[in-house]
Amino acid sequence: MWNIIDGKVPTFFDMGEECCEQLWHALSKTLAEKAAWALAMDREICMVSVNAGLLMGPDLSIKSPYLKGAAEMYEDGVFVAVDLDFLVDAHICIFEDISAYGRYLCFNHIINRPEDAVQHASILALSASSSALPQSFDQDMRVKQQRISNKKLNKLMVDFRSRVAPMDE
Repeated sequence: MWNIIDGKVPTFFDMGEECCEQLWHALSKTLAEKAAWALAMDREICMVSVNAGLLMGPDLSIKSPYLKGAAEMYEDGVFVAVDLDFLVDAHICIFEDISAYGRYLCFNHIINRPEDAVQHASILALSASSSALPQSFDQDMRVKQQRISNKKLNKLMVDFRSRVAPMDE
């Protein structure tokens, strides 16, 4: 369901609610989406959900509930971010494609290298020694294996961008 590469990454869909109590933001989003999918299936409605990574923008705050699990997501190779313009284009693209159905992971930045983590930490006005970075950061300078893919969305976006590009000129 998450388009995971090389094996299964546990998701909030797979975990029990007790695992997510500390990550209430993720839990609430997961429970709401589960309820929406159940209703859509019961009513035979074709549903689409867009699951965005960390939204990057000037209003992003270190207090964002999404960041509570950032270190774990980085370690697991599933920490991703998305620019607002890309997210808006993705929504329009999916809306305009009548064949769109299911879950779409939406991101255009993969945070899987120490340099990426430092860059995003500095955007959030954190120092590199902050506890928000993974604890193993100082010892482990390896690139984390990317374990998440947005291939399904990218296929739609290629056609969308080719239609939009001539209009921009």
